[in-house]
Amino acid sequence: MDMTMQLSRTAKGREEIFNHGHTLRPKQRQIMFAIGNGISFGELRDKLPSCTELETMVNDLLQSGFIEAPRNPAAAQAAAASSLPTAPEALAQAAAAATQPADSLEAGRSYVLEFMATLVGTKSPAYRQMSEVKDLAGFNTVLPMCRRVIAAVASPHQAAEMEAGAAKRMAA
Repeated sequence: MDMTMQLSRTAKGREEIFNHGHTLRPKQRQIMFAIGNGISFGELRDKLPSCTELETMVNDLLQSGFIEAPRNPAAAQAAAASSLPTAPEALAQAAAAATQPADSLEAGRSYVLEFMATLVGTKSPAYRQMSEVKDLAGFNTVLPMCRRVIAAVASPHQAAEMEAGAAKRMAA
């Protein structure tokens, strides 16, 4: 498979991930999460070096219509942009993340919310509870729930990445 081939989720793939479809095997879902809003096959291989069946599973996802390899990379970027959450709170959190808030609690909370919106969506009870956090004690209470949700929906590795990213932002 061409290492520079760009991969992105289709509408069917986004539906599977964000609306809790259950037609894919766990390893296929992990590949879907790793593809995100667009990635080359080479980058995907680097992200999942231990996946020995990667090429076969990518071909299966392509044939099943969960992902696509657009000939025009601009089309992949346009599809990725259209898949971003459009809810007002998602836009607000993206703006907050872009300005990198000075308050460390808010920086950690915004990071977790953005991570969850990307992988789980904004309808999760864990997302709602994190969006209502006002203090460090509340953050420390809700963070393990967010980690469990990410681990269940995406992967334990991504859950650990989310938790480490939040800790890094709170330490700054």
